[in-house]
Amino acid sequence: MQVGLTLFSANFLSAGNVMVTLKVNMKEAYPANNVYVGSDWAGWDLSKFQKLSDNNNDSIFEITLLLPAGASYNYRYTLSNTNWSGFESLGGTPCGAGPNHEDRNLVVPQSASILDVVCFNSCMNCGETPNTALNLSVDMTGIAVSTNGLHVAGNFNNWNPVSLELTDANADNIYEISVPVIPNLDYEYNFLNGKTLADAEVVFGFCEFRSKRRVSVLEDDLTVAVVKFGSCNATGEPMAETKIACIGNSITEGGAGNHVNSWPIQLRDMLGEGYYTENLGVAGTTLSKSGDSPWWNKPQYDYTFLLEPNIVVIKLGTNDSKGGNWDPIDFETDYIDMINQFRAMPSHPVIYMATPAKAYSSAFNISDQVIFSKINPLLHQIAFENAVHLVDLYNTTLNMSSSFPDGIHPNADGLKVIAEKVKENILKAKPVISQIAATADTIENKLYQWLYNGSPLPESHFRSIKVTQEGKYQVVVRMSNYSNDIFVSEPFTMSLPQGISEVSLTVDYNVMIGFNQNIGSSIQIYPNPASSTVRIENAPNADVTIYNDLGNAVMTQKNIEENHLMNISGLSNGVYFIKLAKDNASTGRQLVVLKK
Repeated sequence: MQVGLTLFSANFLSAGNVMVTLKVNMKEAYPANNVYVGSDWAGWDLSKFQKLSDNNNDSIFEITLLLPAGASYNYRYTLSNTNWSGFESLGGTPCGAGPNHEDRNLVVPQSASILDVVCFNSCMNCGETPNTALNLSVDMTGIAVSTNGLHVAGNFNNWNPVSLELTDANADNIYEISVPVIPNLDYEYNFLNGKTLADAEVVFGFCEFRSKRRVSVLEDDLTVAVVKFGSCNATGEPMAETKIACIGNSITEGGAGNHVNSWPIQLRDMLGEGYYTENLGVAGTTLSKSGDSPWWNKPQYDYTFLLEPNIVVIKLGTNDSKGGNWDPIDFETDYIDMINQFRAMPSHPVIYMATPAKAYSSAFNISDQVIFSKINPLLHQIAFENAVHLVDLYNTTLNMSSSFPDGIHPNADGLKVIAEKVKENILKAKPVISQIAATADTIENKLYQWLYNGSPLPESHFRSIKVTQEGKYQVVVRMSNYSNDIFVSEPFTMSLPQGISEVSLTVDYNVMIGFNQNIGSSIQIYPNPASSTVRIENAPNADVTIYNDLGNAVMTQKNIEENHLMNISGLSNGVYFIKLAKDNASTGRQLVVLKK
């Protein structure tokens, strides 16, 4: 059968793109005269939805697309390209993806492929039935089992809390059940000590995603190892790893890909052994309690306290930029409230604020102008006045429009860049305060802010300051005029030596300042992100040093020309800092290395 090939633009015609054929069975959908596919790759623009064809009238509609190999997209079939009422919904099914779990997800194969036929509104073809067994068991020793029984609910039974009850045939407190499922899919589920979803366990650990257990089932029957109720292991022992709570909206929950591409999960892999990240992102949520969907009102708020994290990363604000949501007073008040509530946890976590990523579209009523000119400066102020680390994800995601398919949600590559940046800031050595005899520092620099007993000291924008009062001092340091990255020292308890009424404190962090107003503003470093070379213009005779995410120098070149081409092909993907030094001045920019 001849199938039309849909091309999106000339830049798709490259060796990195492959043909993928989609097929949907419309036998159980009516009417089915017109069938379209709506998707990330079309920007969810109705007018750009592609029409499928059924040339042999067998009710199976298909289309062949040219897509970038390895890219991750969400998509759905629909009966119309003029309104939103004809969409199928995968909600409650094991293949549901996207912010509301209603989409299909496609990770584009590395070679030309024809996907299996699926039924409209279903994970499999019309008329097919599950044929693989998922065997589950849970240890309830020491836990009183509800008189309403022990159940399991998941996307294999549309989260029905009463249809699947576990039994303990040999009275050993290990309850078991065999669930028929569709093979070659991922499943989410929870055990319920009772018969309502309110009776569900809350699980943290490597077996779950967003507090739900998760397992991949292939062709053969799968027996999952016995676990303790509410735990990923058989004993119920708590995790020993450093626990990181990742709070955010849909960009945190999963972006344009499925859960394995979310930046918290990629961050977990990057940090490696000894760290555990929990994805607490909820699509569409705001930081402000007065917003249209406050994160505060979601179960993930309570989950954060149950997790008892050692580190909290707050990445909210994108949805606060919407016209009906933005209120600077509420935003600031609620952000400080969130910081204080988390700091008061028994685990006393270290807090990292994160600026929203750049928005390349006004989709969903999100405003990049509000993010850039109002939210980011306010986050900078909150970080300085409350001694909170700040991760600059806005500048990190500049010049990355190709990694944001719908203009708002990053794909797997974009989420990787975010994860790399968060990792860099978490692992980076923090400022250290030292006590010195005296200082002659008279050069004010707004990139420094000192605090005394938790309150900002007025007129303390210096690397070194004179102090006369004993107590706890901290310093907040913004790394450069070109980055909102902010790091905070540990509290330094200062005691005056006997007979001394004044001492000086200094910090080991030296911020990046411009060459001068004219030269510093005219320096060009591009492309950014870069893959093999980067061009540096208008910095004649400067010395160049590139630092990796651990602060180690990985490349150095001396006395460069006015227009200098630097070979960076030896650098791996990641976020770097490129520093230019000349005489007694320096300037720096962030550099993202992103190879195809």
